[in-house]
This record gives sequence, C-alpha cells and structure tokens, in this order.
Amino acid sequence: MFDGWYRDHEARIMGWLTQLHARPEIGFEEVETARMVEKTLHGAGFEVTSGIGGTGVVGRLHGRAGAGRRIGLRAELDALPMTEASGLPYTSQIPDRFHGCGHDGHSVTLLTAACHLAETRDFAGTLHVIFQPAEELLTGAAAMIDDGLFDRFPCDEIYALHNLPGLEPGCIGLADGAATASADNLDVVISAQGTHGSAPQTGQDAVLAAAAFVTTVQQLATRVIDARAAGVISFGRIEGGEARNVLPDLVRIEGTMRTTDTRVRDRLAQTLADAARAIELSHGVSIKAVCRSMVPPTANAIATNAAVSASAERALGAARLKRGMGPIMASEDFALMQAQVPGSFFFVGQDGAYPHDPAYVFDPAVIRTGAAIFVDLERLTKPILVSWILSA
Repeated sequence: MFDGWYRDHEARIMGWLTQLHARPEIGFEEVETARMVEKTLHGAGFEVTSGIGGTGVVGRLHGRAGAGRRIGLRAELDALPMTEASGLPYTSQIPDRFHGCGHDGHSVTLLTAACHLAETRDFAGTLHVIFQPAEELLTGAAAMIDDGLFDRFPCDEIYALHNLPGLEPGCIGLADGAATASADNLDVVISAQGTHGSAPQTGQDAVLAAAAFVTTVQQLATRVIDARAAGVISFGRIEGGEARNVLPDLVRIEGTMRTTDTRVRDRLAQTLADAARAIELSHGVSIKAVCRSMVPPTANAIATNAAVSASAERALGAARLKRGMGPIMASEDFALMQAQVPGSFFFVGQDGAYPHDPAYVFDPAVIRTGAAIFVDLERLTKPILVSWILSA
C-alpha cells in the first residue's frame, strides 16, 4: 500500500527535496527549513509545535486503532558550512552552505512517512515526528531535551536513520549496541617563551612542541588500547605564530576523539594527559589539554532493534536487512535521545561520495526505503515489543 501511495506522491516529495537542498541552513539557523516542515505537517493534519530547542519542530498524530505506544521518529534539519560541488541541477543557492550529509533527504523521508500515516491513520497510539536542529554541532538534541521534549511529547521508543555510502543501495544496516561513536572535543594550548627563529636556545619552540604532541598522541593511541577496540583521535586544526622567523609564544591545537566504549574513551583521555606532561618536560613548555565530552555512542536497544528488523523484513524483504553491522566512527547526538528513551539508529545504503565530501549527493531512493521502514514501525512496534517483553 505504501509503494502505491509513494508513486502517486513522488513528484511532490521530490519537490520537497529540491526545495530544502537549494536553501540549506546551518545549526540553529534553520528558520526557513523549519517553516516548510511546519506548513507541510499542518497541511497533513498534525498538531504542530515549533521553536523547541531553538528551531526544532514536533508534530503529533493519533492513530485510529485505539490506545497504543507512543513512538518518536526523528530527522535532522541542518546543513554544513561548506561549498557544494555536487553538480546537481538543484544545487545550493546559499554561499558556503551545503546539505552535504543528507539531512535534507532525512527530513523529506520523515515528512513522507508522516504524510502517509496522516492519510491512513491505520495505527494504534500516538506518533511524534521530531525535526531536530543543529545535529552537526552535536548540540541540537540536548537543546530540545532541555526544552522539555520528552516531557511535552512522551515517547516509549524512538527511531532515526542515516544514509550510508558503502552499504549496498536499498539495504538496511542495523548494529547491535553502538551504531555510531562517542564524540569528545579536544582543545590544546601550548604556551612558551617566544624568541627569534635563529636562536631557539633563548626560548622555547611551541611549534616543535605541538608537532611532538600530535605525533606522540597518535603513536601512543596505537599502543594503549586493544587493537580490536574502536577509537580514533584526529587533530584538524593547528594555529600559531605570525612571522616565519619568530617562534610564537602560543600554539593552539583542536581535534576530536571518538570511541564506541567508555573504557577506551577514558584510556585515550588519560593518554592525552600523559603526552602533555611528557612534552612539557622534554620541551620546556606549558600545555593545557582539555577533553570535553559532547555525546556518548548511540546505544541501540534489543527490543527496538527487533522492531526495526521486523519492519525491514516486512517492508523490504529479509535479503535487504544487514544485521550485526559494526559501528561507524562518526558521531550522532541522537545518542542523547536514546539515553532518555529506548531506541534504534539504523542505516540506509546508497552509492557515491561519503557525507561531508563537497561532491556528496544524497540518493533520493533512500527516501522511499527509509519512509517504508518508518511507516511499518508505527504499525508493528506495539506487537513486536509486547512479544519481546513476554518472551524475555
């Protein structure tokens, strides 16, 4: 039934995608995007609340089949502060703004499922569709939660998806446990007595110390954790100095740390502190290294994974479900919602460049696949969860 409905509405759905893609907005600036979502949900018959956590939008819909569970389906609104090089005919019209992660497609996927369910209402309980701002900043989920998201819109379970180049197109990837990694922001400040580049012995070389710190951390990270464990530290920015012949008195380093295990995270954080002390002693500088936790790993629950599996097999066929896939090392603040409500985060396969590449292109076929899962989850989750609870 959903496939026939989708074919009838495909032109309208593609219109949503081209509209959102051409007008990308970054975190907490998604005013126009949120307005389009609000208008579409209102037109479909949802009760709509806007401005949650800044620019977040939530739509509520009650099914016609009586009382049931309260399900949350979540998508992201924000784009990236980068220039698009996709070559699409509906390319970004906003300079230095690009939906380079597919959040426009995710929002359209959820709008598609929402509009179909609003027309049929052939489910029990209450549906909450959650459109979240600022996922790329890893702060939008927290903003919505702090603004009373689950107090105002109680959910018994929650689901989200992400496109994944490298996973076979049209397939659903589902991880047991962590689907994505934690994220910590690393800020390192190296202070020294600057001096002339011709006489380094009269001061300290903060640039050399920065290079030593980066290489020491990367080398130690391969020796202090089990090679089978998932953990990665990457430094994306080093800044310091104003002249080629002057050793600066300050160098700043920024990076990220991602793991799928809190024990690995704690060990790597200790390694950063150990490396800082070692470089201080060997280079005579002062180092302040701060590891600031942003989000934990996503944590897929057994019961909600059972629901995703059942929906994928029913909507797509068992051959297109890939269970037990390993986590990706990108991070997702959907993890903060899962910390409040049991849920699952799953992937929909596609070809092409990886997200955040300037040439990335979201595959519109993901919309049909993802929406079919969302629609079926709303119908099947109650019996799946009840049967799981009774058998546990």
